[in-house]
Amino acid sequence: MEHPYKNRCLRAAQRYDLTPREGEILSYLARGRNAKYIADQLFVAERTVKTHTYHIYQKMDIHSQQELINIVEETE
Repeated sequence: MEHPYKNRCLRAAQRYDLTPREGEILSYLARGRNAKYIADQLFVAERTVKTHTYHIYQKMDIHSQQELINIVEETE
């Protein structure tokens, strides 16, 4: 991941008080990755990724991956 984008994900994760694992998953989601891809990369079950994604969406008060991407892109 390019450095500025990585920093945006980190700042967004901090702003919304995400756990380190949620922050890691946020960075994949922000790049448009799906649960299966993320699970394969992190060596966890797809259901685990979906659970983390649910928690991320709750904490960020969003309802779609596009909303997540918009937040990350707007983060300075």
